[in-house]
Amino acid sequence: MLQRISLCLAVCGLLVGLSGCGGGAEEKPLPNTVPVTGAVTMKGKPLVSATVTFVPQGETKGVECVGFTDEAGKYQLKQIRGGEGAPPGSYKVVINHFVKGDGSPIKIDGSEPPANLGAVESLPIQYSSFLDSKLTAQVSDAGGEFNFDLK
Repeated sequence: MLQRISLCLAVCGLLVGLSGCGGGAEEKPLPNTVPVTGAVTMKGKPLVSATVTFVPQGETKGVECVGFTDEAGKYQLKQIRGGEGAPPGSYKVVINHFVKGDGSPIKIDGSEPPANLGAVESLPIQYSSFLDSKLTAQVSDAGGEFNFDLK
């Protein structure tokens, strides 16, 4: 239970970042991005209303890039405070899929923290934890398509 609460807090922090925090004159410009798309499936079926987050690792410049899956499980990334896509580099990938008590998905759009909606994470921590996710991606200078079939 504590792990789920920690996860919800981490995602809430990410969603607050999505909503923006008023820019200042001191804010550094974000790096240029390249197109990044893909699809998320669970056991071969589209995962609808999932949040896909690419978290920069190592020398990769920029901020988290986020996309939301549609009815076909497809997503397109956008920097939290920037352009479409993601800067080239190495990323840890975190996929969250919040559901209601009855198992139906909750669409997360950044307007409301998942915990306020009664959301529960449906994916195991090896996909959904910002600390423990085993998913990675290497975005080239041309961008790319990154598909994830979760088990």
